[in-house]
Amino acid sequence: MNQEIKNTIKITTDKGAQYDACAKRILGQKIILAHILVKTVDEFKGMNPQLVTLLIEGELYISKVPIDPGYTNRKYEKDG
Repeated sequence: MNQEIKNTIKITTDKGAQYDACAKRILGQKIILAHILVKTVDEFKGMNPQLVTLLIEGELYISKVPIDPGYTNRKYEKDG
């Protein structure tokens, strides 16, 4: 198993971790998203999850983009 996924699972099982943050960390792994897509979305059914991982473009932004109206399409600095 990928070391990054192992670390994510270890972090999310620690005491005191909040459910929402844990779910976001796990779903932020492209291979996890790929398996979900293959099992649930008709357009991806029967595809290899490794191939689907390659089709998920770019970096996933988790808890970095505000959801308030008027703020979702702004440009943000990478570390800002």
